Amino acid sequence: MRVGRARALSFWAAAGICLAAAAAGSETRIWVSDSASDFSGGEARGVSVTGDGGLVLSQNLQPVAGISEAAIYAGAEAKDGTVYLGTGDSGRILRVSGSRAETAATLSEKEVTALVIGPDGALYAGASPGGKVYRIGPGGGKAEVYYETGAKYVWALAFSGGALYAGTGLPGEIHRITSARKGERVYASSDGHVRSLYSDSQGRLWAGTAGSGLLLRVDRSGSVATIYDSSKMEISSITASADGRIWAAAVSGDGGAGGGESIAAPVALPTGKPPRAAGEDDDKDKAEVTVSVSSPRVAPSRSGGKGAYSSEVIVLPEDEPPRSVWSSSEELVFALEPAEARGEVLAATGPNGKLYRVGNGHWSLDRTLDEKQVTVLAGSAIATNGSCAVYKQLEGGRKGEYVSPVKDTGRTSRFGAFRWEGDVPSGTEAQFAFRSGESQTPDSTWSRWSAWSDAADTRQVAAPPGRFLQWKLRLEADGKSQPVIRRVETAYRNRNAAPDVESVSAMAAAEVLARAASGSTNVFETQAPDEKGIFTGLEESKAEGGPRKLLRKGYRTLTWRASDRDGDSLTYEIRVRPVGSDRWMLLRKGIKETFYAFDTTSLPDGEYVFRLIASDAEANADDPKSAEKDTPPVRIDNTPPAIRRLSLTPGTLRFEASDAASPILEAEYSVDAKEWVHLEPEDGLADSPTEVYTARFENAPRGAYVLVRVTDASRNVASASFVLP
Repeated sequence: MRVGRARALSFWAAAGICLAAAAAGSETRIWVSDSASDFSGGEARGVSVTGDGGLVLSQNLQPVAGISEAAIYAGAEAKDGTVYLGTGDSGRILRVSGSRAETAATLSEKEVTALVIGPDGALYAGASPGGKVYRIGPGGGKAEVYYETGAKYVWALAFSGGALYAGTGLPGEIHRITSARKGERVYASSDGHVRSLYSDSQGRLWAGTAGSGLLLRVDRSGSVATIYDSSKMEISSITASADGRIWAAAVSGDGGAGGGESIAAPVALPTGKPPRAAGEDDDKDKAEVTVSVSSPRVAPSRSGGKGAYSSEVIVLPEDEPPRSVWSSSEELVFALEPAEARGEVLAATGPNGKLYRVGNGHWSLDRTLDEKQVTVLAGSAIATNGSCAVYKQLEGGRKGEYVSPVKDTGRTSRFGAFRWEGDVPSGTEAQFAFRSGESQTPDSTWSRWSAWSDAADTRQVAAPPGRFLQWKLRLEADGKSQPVIRRVETAYRNRNAAPDVESVSAMAAAEVLARAASGSTNVFETQAPDEKGIFTGLEESKAEGGPRKLLRKGYRTLTWRASDRDGDSLTYEIRVRPVGSDRWMLLRKGIKETFYAFDTTSLPDGEYVFRLIASDAEANADDPKSAEKDTPPVRIDNTPPAIRRLSLTPGTLRFEASDAASPILEAEYSVDAKEWVHLEPEDGLADSPTEVYTARFENAPRGAYVLVRVTDASRNVASASFVLP
């Protein structure tokens, strides 16, 4: 069956949440997964993400029986398909043939940390601690000491030009071994470990160090050159893809520093010594720091901050600079191996148990394993640590499951239509299930997974409302044909959020805000002709600016700040009640501005509380929400002050100004209609409902006309006149 784009419009219309209905209010949004990066954020068990963004079945994995080791460090596959694994704590080398593992050899050291199959068909093993290299003949048998490096660890082995090379730790060196017990050191690194080796088709040896994270190349002449100085601490693995290009994994973490510990080796810190905290002085303990390989070290499931685990995979095209093609701030790359496709490699990581397929310019999730730390790739075998296991690929019919990443919709949402695109041929099966919850990490408070629904019948997201959503896919095929899912879409709509009224307040008495030529219900300023001329003219209109502050006697202005998380347009309503009353009266509704000025002269003097109600009803007729906020008591005072003469002499006028409700703000006088002269109260501060003023006149003629004007804090004005004796 194929669901194509041509069905999209009719599908959404029939599915329950109509896109047209979302033009206002909380929008209907579509969560789309249609790329490799989208799908790679999930978990794929038996399902792979293709590089072009699709979900397909991968080869089945069969667990290998007989694995009881504490750790698996290394692997190598012989030409006949037999896989050898180096393990710890008992120093055993396992031989995996078919679906069972058996002991091929046991070394005297505790850990087998490196393996390689030689040109002669023999198996060579590096042992730690102790730094010895062993040889086991092609037919098996006893492991014999082949070479002693003198180092504590043998981290890597590789054949190049007929010679065996060993990368060691503490000290970090490269040894060239020509025959039994014959060899020499060809390179000594300033880093504590040479962690990885790889021999390319041109006979060059590549090496990666731990400490400074250097990628080195040893030419056939023995010349050593630094090819890449990584920003990470360690080059954990090196390989080549089928097209011959070199690939390397660089990693960093809070576990390794300086020359002490290798980061990506699946090991633990020394017994009895706690791990250093991120940011502690590494040099202080450097002389004592060693790598203990007594138990597997699993990268933490969640890391962040200084010293957190991080990785990158780089490709080195011939005669071009190295280029980073994949990176992660939460995972360590433990191993690289060529993929079947030319120009791609597989990257084994932890702590999420993910195996990635990485190409030049693309990457995708190949599979997810429950053991959480994929550390060894050896041909058809995959080995894990944390909980040690080995898997081998099987042919035949396939089935698998994919679980999407958790989608955060922002807040509790209602889920609607579901749509997918892809191919489900006859003989194959695709089914979907859903769940939702309110916590970011799925837990027992989430809904249960819905019943499986055939892809052909799935039209709705079968999950209750919630903030977070996941979908799950189950694929099955008979081996002859392959289903593929290329695109998944889920519709959701946030519950309408109530507006938020941040503040509401009253401006000072008589202050109003106005816009010229405004069509709103607010008070606005009348425009007058140009006072410098008798003619007016037409000019290009200017962009309307913000409201201007004006004075208008008897008016009060309320201003507020409000917002809506959905971006809905808001309308406002204002109600009023006298202090001491519980009865609200409507002052105005349907306001679109964030301020409103009104005439207070119709209200008796007193204190009033104003309530602002913000509503998104215009954008959400089916689910309107509102919010409200009250002002502190606002004093309404429209009664002017009273002026009482206290004394009047030829050179002095002394008077009292008083107001029943508001402090006296200002007092002035004028003699014979000349300019106004400001007066200060006798106590030096105009801050009380009653103030006393003294006006002194110099050279004022007898019988002069004195006008006194007093203004209170509510902008009420009173005046009185006196004739000088």
